[in-house]
Amino acid sequence: MPFTVEDFRDLVQLLEERPQWRAEIRRLVLSDEYLAVPEQIAELQRQTVELQRETTELGRKSEQLRHEVAELRRDMERRFNDVDEKIDRLQGDVGQLQGDMGQLRGDVAQLKGNDLERRYRERAYSYFGRLIHKSRIIKPQKLYEMLDEAIERGVLSSRDRDQVGSADLVMRGRWIADGRQVMVLAEISALVDLNDVHRAVDRAALLAKTGMPVVPVVAGASVTERAADMARSHKVWQMLNGRIIEPPADAPANP
Repeated sequence: MPFTVEDFRDLVQLLEERPQWRAEIRRLVLSDEYLAVPEQIAELQRQTVELQRETTELGRKSEQLRHEVAELRRDMERRFNDVDEKIDRLQGDVGQLQGDMGQLRGDVAQLKGNDLERRYRERAYSYFGRLIHKSRIIKPQKLYEMLDEAIERGVLSSRDRDQVGSADLVMRGRWIADGRQVMVLAEISALVDLNDVHRAVDRAALLAKTGMPVVPVVAGASVTERAADMARSHKVWQMLNGRIIEPPADAPANP
C-alpha cells in the first residue's frame, strides 16, 4: 500500500503529539555519525570553554610573570647600584689606606733616620774615630760662624750657607792617613740613596771653600746599589752600621 501525502501529514501530527517518538525516528533514519553530532558539538563547546578558561589563566599567569620579571630586574638594578656604590667606597677606602700606609712608611723612615742620626751623633767619636784622631763635633753655632766668614770673603753665598748648615753631622780632626786637619761632613739615613750621596758631595764641596779639606761620608743601616756606585765614583766614604767602606782610591778626594 503506497505511502501518501495524507499518511505523511498523519505521521507529522503523531510526532508532534508524541515527542518521545522523534528520537526513535531519528535513530532509524539517521546514521550513528549524525546522531553523535550533538554530543560532539557539546564536547567541542565544553573544550572551547575549557580552552578559553586555560587561555585566560595563562594570560593572567603571563602577566604575573612579566610583573615578577620586571620587579626582579628592578631589584637586580638596585643591587648592582648598591654594589657599585660599595665598590666605589671600597676603592676610596683602599686609596685612603694606601695613602695612610705611604705616610706611615714615610714617618717610620723619618723616625728611623732621626734615631740613626741621633745614634751617630752620640757615638760619633766611636764611629768616626777610625777616620780622624782628636775629633770633635762642630756645633751649629760654630759652623755658621765659619760659613758667615766665608760669605764675608765672598767665597760662599747665603744659599750655600743654608745648604751646608743643613748637613746631618760635621766633625773636625786629624786625618789618620797623614795627620792633616780635615773636616768630615756626613749625611745620615736609614737607607742611603742617591740623594744622600748628592748632598754629601755638594755640601762637602761648599764647606771646603772655608779653607779646610772636607771628606764626604754617607752613613746608615744600608745603601742602594746605585747610591753605592755613585759613592765609589765620587770618592764618598760609606759607613754602614759602623762598618767603613773606603772609596777605590787609597786616599779620599779632598784631604
